[in-house]
Amino acid sequence: MELDPSLLRAESRVGTISAPPACVRLAPDLRSVADFLHDESKLTAIGIASLATPATLDELREVMAWHAQEGHAVALSGARTGVTGGAVPEMDAHLVSLAALRGVAEVREAEGEWTAKVLAGTSLAELNAYLAAHHPGLNFPVDPTETSASLGGMVATNAGGARSLRFGAMRDWVVGLTVELPSARTLTLQRGRERVHEGAFVLEEGKVRRRLAVAPIPKPSTKNAIGYGLGADGSAIDLWIGAEGTLGVVSEVTVRLRHSTERQLGYLQFFEHAASAFRFVQMLREEKSLRTNAIEFLDQRSHVLAHESGKPAVERVLHIAPPGSCSVFTEVEYADDAELADIAERLAALAAHAGGDPDTSLAGTNEEELRDVRSFRHAVPERINAIIALRRATQPGLHKLATDMAVPDESLTWVYDRYQALLGGEGLDFAVFGHVGDNHFHVNIIPRDAGELTRAMRCYAILAREIVARG
Repeated sequence: MELDPSLLRAESRVGTISAPPACVRLAPDLRSVADFLHDESKLTAIGIASLATPATLDELREVMAWHAQEGHAVALSGARTGVTGGAVPEMDAHLVSLAALRGVAEVREAEGEWTAKVLAGTSLAELNAYLAAHHPGLNFPVDPTETSASLGGMVATNAGGARSLRFGAMRDWVVGLTVELPSARTLTLQRGRERVHEGAFVLEEGKVRRRLAVAPIPKPSTKNAIGYGLGADGSAIDLWIGAEGTLGVVSEVTVRLRHSTERQLGYLQFFEHAASAFRFVQMLREEKSLRTNAIEFLDQRSHVLAHESGKPAVERVLHIAPPGSCSVFTEVEYADDAELADIAERLAALAAHAGGDPDTSLAGTNEEELRDVRSFRHAVPERINAIIALRRATQPGLHKLATDMAVPDESLTWVYDRYQALLGGEGLDFAVFGHVGDNHFHVNIIPRDAGELTRAMRCYAILAREIVARG
């Protein structure tokens, strides 16, 4: 008899756990677990009830069973590369870190499609290094701009990042998940297998069946990662992608892989005016014959902040930048040296036509050549976080505000100008950078005191309403 396509079966993998598993530390000394209490947001937890660091699926399942039996509030943590505080546990939570749960379980091909199954703590860099060593030509293209990010964390946040312009976000690449539910049962999901049936799923846990009515969650066509993802004819797996750990612990991830022998040209172009930079962006998007993976933008204030970092790599990049300039970085794939030469000429011509000077540009075709450029990009949020950490020493409630909103193509110039008018009009310090190819700016507001923080939050609410109104 064929199973109802709406049926989700959760099975028990462990029995009763009468004592804390060996990988659990109760009431740990905060100094001994300090690395687990913060993420790249620079926010820090002030205490946890316990820390679990399982290194195997069996250990994780024992931990979840013990927490379920004790009725504990559980917080999850991965590679802690996020900048929004999502990995920072609340006071007295029982923290479960997946940082040690790592490894590539299998890489296989079926019906012409290659997939990789990994433990959730495995980093993006580890996966791609494994593929380069054992399966040359295969890679996983989603790039959240931080290669130490874990695959489980990328699933939890439906990570997109720089290359979402061409490759989309995690949801487009995840084909299988293993999830440890708060009930201590294990749910195995496969794309296309467990689907919405008459607006609901049926979750079977042992002898208990529960009908879970889930209304379709409409999404705008603009790039977005908001809320739980589920269409009218959706697959159950999509509920867990982007759920931020609220529906269970993702323990294993199976992703589609891409087969490509092409290489990437990275091209950084400086512009004296943002309007010229945005003309260049529009031209890049219109050049459909270019295989453009990513288009990134940094404004004038971002350049100043990067310079303040004092990093030699940043100075090597900025020494050719005109005073008061902004910049656009793009990554384009090419097949051979002849195509590389053609693409380089075309990019220089587009930059000149947009109002830039091709002589104020940098390019590279390998990680060593582009290391300085990537350091330049990462120096901006790092410097902002350092400024806020310093100010918080005397003003404990202070924090930055970082927008994370995208608009349709036709609203790119409007949204940039709106940020300038509203935030600049309030006298706030802010930097604009991010995934301009998707019209997705990360505007970081850097308040100097509580009064500016209040004004910044008020501005954020205004901007959010206006941006949502534009789709």
